[in-house]
Amino acid sequence: MIPKRSLVTGAVVKQRNLLVNRRVCRCLSLGFCSPVRATLKDLRPLPEQREQPASDPLLRLITATHALVLSISILAGVWIAPPVAVANNVRLADVENPELRAGIQAATSGEYTKAELIFTRILTEDPSLASVWSNLGNVHMSQGRAKQAFDDYTRAVQLAPDAPVPYLNRAIALEELGLQLEREGLPAEALVRWREALADCDSAIARDAREFAAWFNKGNVELRLHDYDAALSCFSTAADLAPGIAGYRLRAAQLLFQVGNTEGAVRTVKGVLRKNPNYAEAHSTLAAMLWSQGQLAAAEGQLEAALDLGGRWRDAGWVAANTRWPPRLEEALQRLLDISTTLPIV
Repeated sequence: MIPKRSLVTGAVVKQRNLLVNRRVCRCLSLGFCSPVRATLKDLRPLPEQREQPASDPLLRLITATHALVLSISILAGVWIAPPVAVANNVRLADVENPELRAGIQAATSGEYTKAELIFTRILTEDPSLASVWSNLGNVHMSQGRAKQAFDDYTRAVQLAPDAPVPYLNRAIALEELGLQLEREGLPAEALVRWREALADCDSAIARDAREFAAWFNKGNVELRLHDYDAALSCFSTAADLAPGIAGYRLRAAQLLFQVGNTEGAVRTVKGVLRKNPNYAEAHSTLAAMLWSQGQLAAAEGQLEAALDLGGRWRDAGWVAANTRWPPRLEEALQRLLDISTTLPIV
């Protein structure tokens, strides 16, 4: 097994809202299996997640306005999460290759064209570097070029077949390719891509069962396939493996609600909010759940709390576009909003 090293970012409380909605990728380092996690271009940050300060000493390579979030591990990338328990933190200063350092800095600052040129130049000199292929794939994902990213990740899989990271990354590209096919009116073809994505998640997990990003991404794909019990299991596992990521636990709570365990879901969301009181999506989630229990006043209070923190939580279309809520939760919020608009102003 290739040893793992990575630089993983810490998470600001308000940035945790992003984690519920984003697909999580990783990347390889030179000669190592190291995490790089990236987001897709079409997934936008919520208002309260902008203008977040940088953190020391680990170089917060996060910009809420940028879709790709890269970190490093000799060549690897970053992600919006607390440090991985099993990984060794590596600073950008530890990257000795100046060209590689320039590519990482360009990617993390949103200069994707520049990063692409640098990584391509490195690969022209040495096409055997799985880590560079994976970083290049992350850049292409951020640019909305899922097919190119898929090809990049496939090269990384071929070069490092025993590492979990390339499979995890390729699953992200496959999920996005499935979404594209669905938008084109090709649902059967989309299902094929999503099942391929599940297979890649399983391959990543088989190589490292504690790879929480693989569990989280698998849950996202199961959600696409409407297998809510399987999605709940995946999100719960991810949350157990990475207890510092509030978004994982919130996603598990949302799936608890979907499968009918409303009391357990409410209890879980309240636990998330005790530790993260500024988590807007958790407040709006709890609002929908409380409405389903007939607690209208309490639901309104939670919805107002979410609005105070930022976001258009009274706009069901905005919520659908900016979150990944299961259908029962979306329906509960819609009914709460329908009732709220008919209430008299006191």
